[in-house]
Amino acid sequence: MQEALRRSPGDPVLLYDLAIVHALRCDRPRTLAALKAVAAAPGGLDPGAFRGFAFLSGDPEFRAIVAGIRSAHPPILASQPGFVLRAPGLFPEGMAFDPRTRRVYAGSASGRRIVWTDASGALRVLVPSKGGGLGFPAGMKVDPARDQLWVCSASSFGPGVVLSDATSGLLAFDLRDGHRVRAVTQTTAGFLNDLVVVPSSGEVLATNTSTGAVAVARPGATTTEDLLPAGSVPGANGIALDDRERFLFVAGGDGITRVDLRTRAFQRLERPPDVVDGSFDGLYFHRGTLVGVQNGVHPGRVVRLRLDATLGRIVGWEVLEAYAPWIETPTTGALDGDSLLYLANTQLRRWKPAGNGSTEGLVDVQVRRVALGGP
Repeated sequence: MQEALRRSPGDPVLLYDLAIVHALRCDRPRTLAALKAVAAAPGGLDPGAFRGFAFLSGDPEFRAIVAGIRSAHPPILASQPGFVLRAPGLFPEGMAFDPRTRRVYAGSASGRRIVWTDASGALRVLVPSKGGGLGFPAGMKVDPARDQLWVCSASSFGPGVVLSDATSGLLAFDLRDGHRVRAVTQTTAGFLNDLVVVPSSGEVLATNTSTGAVAVARPGATTTEDLLPAGSVPGANGIALDDRERFLFVAGGDGITRVDLRTRAFQRLERPPDVVDGSFDGLYFHRGTLVGVQNGVHPGRVVRLRLDATLGRIVGWEVLEAYAPWIETPTTGALDGDSLLYLANTQLRRWKPAGNGSTEGLVDVQVRRVALGGP
């Protein structure tokens, strides 16, 4: 990491990562020194909600650093109410949107089910608890051409949490009645986190956050293959496809990688030094830009990255929403034409996999809408 900083001095994400390394050792002086460098760097990275810095939560110097960052980057409130998932304690990580029916789908870590709502506000169940071998439901996407909902399903989540009755891999459910259409088990270890469906072929591409690989489920296959091998995109998470199905964009811990789907060649997107392109959870392609939810180096914000005409370089960026009072552990979203719907307050950090199911202190989950602008 020190070598990387010698190559890219002042890189805010590398400085943040360095602070995490020192925090793992509970090295207060070095952690605070690195965080002071983060505060002085561009990008507005905010360590205040990151659990790795919990040992500093009451430290006056740490609190002063966080307060200074937030003073220099005031709230940006751009979203409007979209939908509400009226059931405290869902703890959704992934969501999807069907523009034909105007339905929002969300997975529920609590109860291992998939629910949906629409403008009526009523909450309905598509996939009942553990239906079709559903484990922990992570990323999901609607495939309108085939009337299916694809979901990343994990049989383990966190230390000591193993679901013996769950499928690890990719599951497809019929949008009409919720029955399982396909199960594609993953052939390697790790956590499949988010996915995208290729409209023309029906292939499903999914990120493996644990290994840094990208998996592919081909039509008719019962097991996944590797599109990119382990280590290709460390911390692989959000994933997006351009409108012409030429390039795949994969969000990693430190930046975004572009994959040429014809050749499988991949490379990190170049970017100006003041752009923070690491740590995107949900990632979406919209009119030559990438939009997503950045929640690892910040308590949670919606960011847009502007690309050049070749889609090979980031040329600018903007924060669309940050420090909104309705934000609490935002994760993923879905495009609705020229707006982004996103899960604003999943409250996932309050989820206890072995908890007693209490909803005390929890609120309904908001799906907020951020306008992105048209042509």
